[in-house]
Amino acid sequence: MDETLNRFIREAIGGGFEKSEIERILIDAGWPKDEVRKGLAAFADVDFPIPVPRPRPYLSAREAFLYLVLFTFLYLSAWSLGSVVFEIIHRVYPDPAAARAGGYSVGALRWGIAMLLTSFPGYLALCRRSYLAARHDPDRRRSKVRKWLTYLTLFIAASTLLGDAISLLYNLLEGELTLRFVLKVLTVGVIAGGVFGYYLWDLRQDDLSPEVVPAQRPGLRLLVAGVTAAVVASLVSGMVVAGSPVYARAVRLDGERERNLRQIAAAVDRYWVQFNDLPPDLETLDGTRGFSVPAIRDPEAGASYEYSVNGERRYEICAVFATSTRTPDAEPTKGRAGSPLVGLDDHFWRHDEGRNCFEIEVQDKTA
Repeated sequence: MDETLNRFIREAIGGGFEKSEIERILIDAGWPKDEVRKGLAAFADVDFPIPVPRPRPYLSAREAFLYLVLFTFLYLSAWSLGSVVFEIIHRVYPDPAAARAGGYSVGALRWGIAMLLTSFPGYLALCRRSYLAARHDPDRRRSKVRKWLTYLTLFIAASTLLGDAISLLYNLLEGELTLRFVLKVLTVGVIAGGVFGYYLWDLRQDDLSPEVVPAQRPGLRLLVAGVTAAVVASLVSGMVVAGSPVYARAVRLDGERERNLRQIAAAVDRYWVQFNDLPPDLETLDGTRGFSVPAIRDPEAGASYEYSVNGERRYEICAVFATSTRTPDAEPTKGRAGSPLVGLDDHFWRHDEGRNCFEIEVQDKTA
């Protein structure tokens, strides 16, 4: 605070002038309103012959820790909420050009859900604790750590909004303004704009009511309820898109079954190259004649996969899958040919739910 302003306010209060009158005179004299109000707030409204200064903003290690955790939860909540909404958009509006970069990822969606489920409740709990503490002791809002982190948050949110607007305009000028992109831009804008607006409002409360934190604001309650409803809706939508934990486990088991079948096919190829013959059974491949195929059994049921020789160079392996990876227009797997020492492509291993058989033909070792 300017020392001249501070000295004037001290002498004016000591002279018996009301704070409202002092504020009016200083503003008429050209002093900035915010600086005048901060100068007046530095003195307590108590009945005493001389001005009584308020305690300066303090820095408590405990308060610093709590505010650091609170704002960390805020950043994680905002990032994970955006991640969940982004993956839902990727799933609902797929982009063929983004199959490998920027495409839908169920793993990223589940990570976002997990982070949001942990960080958002923590943020709400710490906000409530901070709010209740400020009601009993308004000077807690004068914490330097809180001020610094709030302004840092405003900077990050403002920078995000600026980058969001630039990205929108650039894609508009490039003629690549798709619905998918617009929804993602709106997501970033709403999250960053909401954070910026709330914390800017929160800072202004210190200037408008520096002495007492208002008991309860209906608007604040509605804001908390609205944000919570939006987060819950995003979580529910994300869980529907990602599938239940039971489904996720079934997908992982099916992935393990597919990897097992690939290993078996590769081992059969090696066996053919060495002996110019097909193995009579899977056990022949397991730990005999230099081959090691430890995964010849279903990871859940424990039974051996079905294997049968259908010709001189053709064999069939079968497994029971819990989920389906086949698209409606996919071709059947039977009749697909493999080649020695070369893995079959991903399309070959697509399967329906239930028992699936894969007929594979090995080629001559001279091929």
